[in-house]
Amino acid sequence: MLTSQNYANEKSFNLYVNYLALKKHFSTPGYDYHKYNGKIRSSFDKFVTRPDVYFFHKLSKMDNPKDILLANLVANKNAWIRDIVEEDGERNYMEWQKKIDSLSYTFKNDLSALDDNYQANFAVHNGQHPHIMTVYLRKQITLETFTIITHLANIFPYWDKEIVDKIISRDIITLSKKYKPFLNFDQKKFKDHVRNHFF
Repeated sequence: MLTSQNYANEKSFNLYVNYLALKKHFSTPGYDYHKYNGKIRSSFDKFVTRPDVYFFHKLSKMDNPKDILLANLVANKNAWIRDIVEEDGERNYMEWQKKIDSLSYTFKNDLSALDDNYQANFAVHNGQHPHIMTVYLRKQITLETFTIITHLANIFPYWDKEIVDKIISRDIITLSKKYKPFLNFDQKKFKDHVRNHFF
């Protein structure tokens, strides 16, 4: 009979550590995955006793396991490892990879969903959600586009002061801030996309 010990090895344990670190990164304000190089307190002995060791072993056999974890935990910071290695997790990863592969193209397309007046997208009126946040909540633009353009605009300090709703907006802002270091993009190139579209 196969037990957890049969599936517990250095590779599956390292993915378990990465899973815990990413989960903590997206759910804990004080933890920064990049600052701590994805390290988190954990032990192999404890890992061996977990009932879900098999799923980390299964993940270790897949291509790009760390990207699979990231794609799923960005979509749902509470995602269980079992769900990540099943069909839904694979779909989340494929959708995420597609967006990353065509980041520039998607960004330029998403700009069409925004107000033609650049400033109007970020303005807060009477404490309400700004236009770009509403568009994001309606899934008319991707999280990647939202994150890049709000980063380029450096708009979060203004929103923190002006938006009355501190629950939905804070969750979106936090997710965007936490996700941004994982996005590799040429700032000059994306600034040019913004300039060409709006100005």
